[in-house]
Amino acid sequence: MTQKIYQFRWIFISFIIILLIISGCKSVSVLPSKTPINNIKIKELGNEISKAKLNYKNIRSRIKTEYDDGNRKQQIILNLRMVDKKAIWISATMLIPIGKLLITPDKISFYEKFQRTFYEGDLTFVKKFLNINIDFNDIQNILLGYPILNITDNKWKRISHPKFYVLSLSGKAQNFTQTLFFDPTNFLLMEQRFFLKSLNQNMTIKYNYFQKVDGKNIPRNIEFFVPYDSSYRKLILEYTRVDFPEDLNLPFTIPDGYKPINILEK
Repeated sequence: MTQKIYQFRWIFISFIIILLIISGCKSVSVLPSKTPINNIKIKELGNEISKAKLNYKNIRSRIKTEYDDGNRKQQIILNLRMVDKKAIWISATMLIPIGKLLITPDKISFYEKFQRTFYEGDLTFVKKFLNINIDFNDIQNILLGYPILNITDNKWKRISHPKFYVLSLSGKAQNFTQTLFFDPTNFLLMEQRFFLKSLNQNMTIKYNYFQKVDGKNIPRNIEFFVPYDSSYRKLILEYTRVDFPEDLNLPFTIPDGYKPINILEK
């Protein structure tokens, strides 16, 4: 039981850390193509990428999650509910309910039932740990398959690639560097790579394929490769049963008698 508690806590906490790390003008038409167009301008590409972004009020999904730390694999089921720009609610189960997470633009809260512990606070601890600024919108962008940085609001350089449009963040002001890979046939994001300067390590998020739900492109499978000490931990999210309800309930109350924890505690 002790090992299961340890594994669960790392799945849940790693999921939170992963989510948090990653914190117009008239368009010029760029036609989709099987291979990247050599002379496309970054501004034009950014406009097409923006067009592919999902417009929604509420979204709900069941997510099959697999966590791999190199020694063991653990699977849990997450029920995800999101209200655009307002809230991310997650309930986790392993045959029985085991915890809940609620993130809003200014607060993060979660509790887990194995050891009857909870956490409540703002996003300051992530900024302190990684030395990067974070934003609630970054979290939603990652979960829906979008870059955390706006293409048209930042400086990028194009990297030649035979299969994808590849953009790399330019400039020295950032505390991390980012490289983005886009499918030239639909301008959807295939991969985000981050080099975290404070950790001197890379993090990678891969969007292996998308699904269409009610005419909207939603990730079907996302892989996270997260640095930990001298190795990496892997987290896979598989989205199922996606829908867009008109209204959503986000029930969250920390049970009585639960003890507060340090979220970065091993």
